[in-house]
Amino acid sequence: MTMTTTLTPTTDRAPRPAADAIARPSFSARKLTGWLLFGQFAAMWTAFFILMPAINWPASLDEPASVMLPLLDANFGAVFAGYSSYLTHALLLIPLAVTLRHTLRMGPVAGVVAVTLGVMAGFAKALGIVRWLFLMPALATAYIDPAASQATRDAIAVVFDAFNAYAGGVGELLGVGLFAGLWTVLLASALLRLGGAARIIGYAGFVAAAMLFTTLPSVVGIEAPILLTLSGIVWQLWTAALAVWHLRSLAAR
Repeated sequence: MTMTTTLTPTTDRAPRPAADAIARPSFSARKLTGWLLFGQFAAMWTAFFILMPAINWPASLDEPASVMLPLLDANFGAVFAGYSSYLTHALLLIPLAVTLRHTLRMGPVAGVVAVTLGVMAGFAKALGIVRWLFLMPALATAYIDPAASQATRDAIAVVFDAFNAYAGGVGELLGVGLFAGLWTVLLASALLRLGGAARIIGYAGFVAAAMLFTTLPSVVGIEAPILLTLSGIVWQLWTAALAVWHLRSLAAR
């Protein structure tokens, strides 16, 4: 009698997971991200509530050197404290760019682009802010010096205007308008893919990003200072909602 043996093909490779199967973020990653989001939110609003009564910030940013520099010197303590808090807000965006990539379960390519944009947004904002901590107070001291001639004050005003145009452009246009806007689009897209309550925050993120983009026409001379302020408020409220979502997801576990 002839026996026939049927052999089943074998493979030494384990089945590969689906391409979009990304590991769920850890408890600690979600917690850290939630508190970083709240931290930058608190730092931003601390800056606002210190600087607004002290120097009428941000409306006073459009004032000439003859108005702004004496105001800075007269309120040096509040200016330093407020802008230090604002700088803290900007720097917190850098670690957030890294942690949000994981908590929102972004893919390899989108994740790398998102981290790059978030880091650039934080760095550009910080670069624009530091002038108020070091350069501008020194200019203010020199400007109000009774021994300073009118020619000296005129030269200081030129430096004031030049640095505001340069650092303000880097911080507000690149940091806020472009880099943070594009970063927010990627984060909002990732939230939509997660589904559930995250989708609502994702849609809100597209609105926040659109508001940030409205500041970009100032590159070609179309100025709308109110949009810069309003876009910042909308974006901050969106990050607060994102922080709550991160921490509520922990409580639901």
